[in-house]
Amino acid sequence: MISDTYITKLGTQFKFGFEQRDKHGEKNFVIYILDQPDYGGRSDDPHTTHRNREGDDRLVCWTGPMPTLESAKMVAACWADLTERYIITGQGFPQN
Repeated sequence: MISDTYITKLGTQFKFGFEQRDKHGEKNFVIYILDQPDYGGRSDDPHTTHRNREGDDRLVCWTGPMPTLESAKMVAACWADLTERYIITGQGFPQN
């Protein structure tokens, strides 16, 4: 697993792990959430926070392709920015 830290424009730090897997015959990355800020009393359910569980691990919920590490890091940064906004304002993730 490759780990990386992302720091938002407001200085909030998130740590992610990136692992390449085979998904439907194609290589794809999954993003582990290794460290993130507390939700500060806001709901932390998987649907609201766009997280999946895999055993004791939490992963960023993303259904689109992430065939490269660069694309996975972009998704992780977007998730972190939206999570920070949710923690601060309560505004949820955009609907697809």
